[in-house]
Amino acid sequence: MEADAINTLEGISYHQGGRMVDDYLDNFQTLVSDVGYMDPRTLVVKFQRGLKLGIQNQIATMPYGRLANTDPDTWYTAAQRIDQARLTNEAFQSASHSTPSATLRTVSA
Repeated sequence: MEADAINTLEGISYHQGGRMVDDYLDNFQTLVSDVGYMDPRTLVVKFQRGLKLGIQNQIATMPYGRLANTDPDTWYTAAQRIDQARLTNEAFQSASHSTPSATLRTVSA
């Protein structure tokens, strides 16, 4: 089991891909637990490497409050917040585009 988890973490199959951050995070934490990774820097690097590029970029380029590379929990939380904000925005945009806009009608005399 440990060898399988190590091989998975050394490849790309554990990466987020099309999954939600919460699903990716659950899988990631199971894998690192199976392997016994404890070093915070290793956890951040592995987690960061597996994130969708857009989420990873948003975290890495935060204009202030740059996350420490030694605090995986802040990375986990930031990724979850960004993913939730993205989903909320997509739902808003979807609702906005599906609502028919009011049209002005002219009455002929």
